[in-house]
Amino acid sequence: MDKLIFPLSLVTFLLFFYIVAIAFNFPYPLIAAIFSMSPIAVIWMVYKVLKDGEHSGKTFEKHFYEFE
Repeated sequence: MDKLIFPLSLVTFLLFFYIVAIAFNFPYPLIAAIFSMSPIAVIWMVYKVLKDGEHSGKTFEKHFYEFE
């Protein structure tokens, strides 16, 4: 899980900053640049989670009713 802290934090901060930039009327080129980078950042984050994440051993068929 320690390997995933950086990608999760970075992408969450990037998307949070994007919302704040829109709310406070930051310059349009900055907003457009963050918007353009966001799909790449999210895909990178998903790749890191799937590659470095740990499998819990549970399957959807057996544990679909559990909320953790």
